[in-house]
Amino acid sequence: MDKLKDFIDKNRDSFDNEPLPEGHLERFEKKLANRKRSRQPGRVAIAVAMAAAAALLLFLKIQHETSVKHYVFTCEAEKEIEELRLYYQMQIYDVETQIKELYANGATRGSLELMEETERVIQTTYDFEADVMPTLPCSDVAVFAITQHYGNSIGSLNFMLSRMKQIVTNGSHN
Repeated sequence: MDKLKDFIDKNRDSFDNEPLPEGHLERFEKKLANRKRSRQPGRVAIAVAMAAAAALLLFLKIQHETSVKHYVFTCEAEKEIEELRLYYQMQIYDVETQIKELYANGATRGSLELMEETERVIQTTYDFEADVMPTLPCSDVAVFAITQHYGNSIGSLNFMLSRMKQIVTNGSHN
């Protein structure tokens, strides 16, 4: 390649002065016109691809905004769920504390079984929080499930508290 370049450089005058064949300019312009026309489909394809990409980006942006709005809408219950959980945990803690105090002050026949059952209900509540709550949807369905579970747990604990009071007060199992 270097030899050809050197040859052309040394003989530049003979290349510049040599006449072109007859009709050369017309053929060259025709080839140039064909080449420009052959690039047109490429430009059209690029324009179509760019338009498709722009449409896709617009669609994805709208889709993202819609999904964010949907997430915000469906997760409005998240704060309510957390407040419910804390409210019920405080109630459970209060009842549990009362049961433990009664048991410590007057462990009698029957109170041990009530204490064991209290621990079982509390463990069930911990299991519910660890295993079930993360699977609940962030919606009114979760609020209902949490209310049902904690309501039943607190109901059971209050029943056991009243029985524990009876046992400690009477000193016997009724």
